[in-house]
Amino acid sequence: MELETNSINEKELPIFPLNVVLFPGGYLPLHVFEQRYREMIKHCIRDESSFGVVMIKEGEETGNSAIPCKIGTEVDLVDVNRFPDGRMNIMTSGHSRFEILEVNEDMPYLVARVRILDSFEADADPNLADVAAETLEVYKEYETLSSFLMFSWQPPDENPEHPQQLAYQIGSRLRLPLKEKQELLELESFDQLLRKEIKILKHLNQQIAFQLTARNN
Repeated sequence: MELETNSINEKELPIFPLNVVLFPGGYLPLHVFEQRYREMIKHCIRDESSFGVVMIKEGEETGNSAIPCKIGTEVDLVDVNRFPDGRMNIMTSGHSRFEILEVNEDMPYLVARVRILDSFEADADPNLADVAAETLEVYKEYETLSSFLMFSWQPPDENPEHPQQLAYQIGSRLRLPLKEKQELLELESFDQLLRKEIKILKHLNQQIAFQLTARNN
């Protein structure tokens, strides 16, 4: 069965359900060993096409098809390393959020009709400048405190000035349970996302500062 797309924002996309939340702008390495996903990646390589990474709502990564969440991230293949037995190590790069509208389970792997919600490459929204500046301030504190708490923590070399890209980078960097990260990914606007991140960052900064104080006493 071929899924019908009804607008320029809709497309058909292979779906890779995983126990991970990927934000646009982020990179995700994957070891592909199941036959169905080997076929999916081969299809993407052949057609120079993308696929979707979506957190699993119900089920497991291996075995029977898992039920994915409604919102995921479209990814491009950046690098593919093939093994003689057919397994692959791949590197992917996220670039757009999407919403699953309809799923086709006739193929060995999931294929969905999706609606593209936004793109990592979209123009910066000047209306987000003020809230982005406030978010960046508490985010820098989070990165600094985290590096004091965990010596292995490496803050990024630079932070995006682009409000939407900043929001996605923060989402990727926050140490949160997957369910909470998925909730961030599903927020409908960047204003909502940035304001939610401010609250989370302030809370985490207080927690980390308390841990540092307790450790030093």
